[in-house]
Amino acid sequence: MSAINTHAIVFGGGGLAGIAWEAGLVHALAKTGFDVGLANLLVGTSAGSVISTQLASGISTEILFNEQANPNPDSVEKFRPYSQEEADKANQTLMAKVNGDLTAARKRIGAFARRSETPSLDERKAIIASRLSQYEWRSRSLRLVAVDVDTGEPRVFDSESGCSLIDAVAASCAVPGVWPTVPIEGKHYMDGGIMSMNNAWVASGSKRVLVLAPLGYSDGNPVSGHLRDEVKTLEDEGASVRVITPNESSLKAFGGNVLDPARRSPAAHAGYSQGLGLASDLVAWWLA
Repeated sequence: MSAINTHAIVFGGGGLAGIAWEAGLVHALAKTGFDVGLANLLVGTSAGSVISTQLASGISTEILFNEQANPNPDSVEKFRPYSQEEADKANQTLMAKVNGDLTAARKRIGAFARRSETPSLDERKAIIASRLSQYEWRSRSLRLVAVDVDTGEPRVFDSESGCSLIDAVAASCAVPGVWPTVPIEGKHYMDGGIMSMNNAWVASGSKRVLVLAPLGYSDGNPVSGHLRDEVKTLEDEGASVRVITPNESSLKAFGGNVLDPARRSPAAHAGYSQGLGLASDLVAWWLA
């Protein structure tokens, strides 16, 4: 792994809509001169773990976009009820109960994740496998974030972690109460978004950091909404940071449930359109 990561792209969480939106964005940027391949560090959290893993494996942005814009009618993706607004409110209540103790809050969420009835782990792994084109870690620097359900601490998985790539992606995407926790080396892990919706802190040491944040800054979520602080820390370290959040059209495409497979195509097209409008400014910054 390179000692200095000059260019990093951080892919945040946001469900199936977030995967599609990020795929649309990166394809639009790539088509207009933004060299995604210049990134020597890819950071993925939850939805972002899927896109970052695909890019790290060498899949073209065109293929990624088309997979989301024109979903396979035989897709094994499964509708799950979910409301980010309700999740944010629940986390506000939880933080009040634990007097602002983030570790205690995450442990409680972990306990909830463990006891929740969800689809089986085998079913979930099959869904994750269907999203990926290859199942082995590649040499390119890829870091995926999940959270230990018992300690509330984050774990960053990479090619040296010794676990399977499917397990790492499944762990990063294990939304508490929606999908099962993932056992790895005797511990159980849940969605990396319980640490942070984006985990931009993982890009520490990079010179340029692009953050794709499907759920925005998540200021209303005291457990996971730390992007502003993470950006400030990166900038204080000397990094140049750009953050892309969904515009009005993209938010409309997301709908009220980012885990709804029906939102994939609208979100992909919205991300693509938004990316085209951002390209000229971002290309100059990325290549400077």
